[in-house]
Amino acid sequence: MGMMNEPDLFSSTADEPGNTVRVLYLDTETTGADPGSADICEVALLLSTYNGFERCPGEDEIFESLVKPSEEVPPEASAIHHITNDMLADKPSIGELAAPIAGLAGKADIVCAHNLDYDITILGRRLPGIFDFPVERRLDSLRLARHLWPLVPSHSLQSLRYRFRLDSGLQGDAHRALFDTMLVRALVEHALQSGPPDAGDWTELVTFANSPLEIKVFSFGKYRGKLVEDVTAQDPDYVKWLLRQEWMPAEHPDLYHTILSKMGDGDRQKCPS
Repeated sequence: MGMMNEPDLFSSTADEPGNTVRVLYLDTETTGADPGSADICEVALLLSTYNGFERCPGEDEIFESLVKPSEEVPPEASAIHHITNDMLADKPSIGELAAPIAGLAGKADIVCAHNLDYDITILGRRLPGIFDFPVERRLDSLRLARHLWPLVPSHSLQSLRYRFRLDSGLQGDAHRALFDTMLVRALVEHALQSGPPDAGDWTELVTFANSPLEIKVFSFGKYRGKLVEDVTAQDPDYVKWLLRQEWMPAEHPDLYHTILSKMGDGDRQKCPS
């Protein structure tokens, strides 16, 4: 089931007064942490309409449902979201919910979640075609937060919730799909009030969030846990080798750009562009 429309979001008039942008905030609760194998046990979608960056009151569309997964929810997952197998016994499968989910997704100009790739990967696997948003229409609130507040100790949604009091006026429980979806919207709107640089409209906001982040520490390989700056200075042959690997820009784009930015002009010219 494909996208239902192709809006002119990125035309020159998209964010001018009188033109609206529809943002689909979403969250899933799942059976595990691996998006390649986890299944969905709860899903929530919140479609909000904006005129510029001002949300249009009274125009929200909401869908939420518990979902019976294809596998049992392990206790380790239930300990996080408190959704149990007994709660899901008579609930619909995600396939049975495809029509209303596709209906909301088809109205959206932008899709947004916290750690968006995780949710999109699972939804794309279970509902092929519905969430085939191109990258220029994907807004990850986690990346946005890491750009805006790089020195914050944690960029998890719940940490940011308490740091910025995002739950003011909201009711619900953490790690439940609709409540977390509403927190994501509150986080994005808080970020808009903070004035992200070079973001005068939604197009620029998405571009800003998708721009490379500076990575401080290696998360893999023989230098796992080491500062990128130190490794670049102390073992330039290793980082040059790393940059020549085809998988590097695809799997670790932020680290790839961070290393390039720390290399001298001469070394940079020896690496692939």
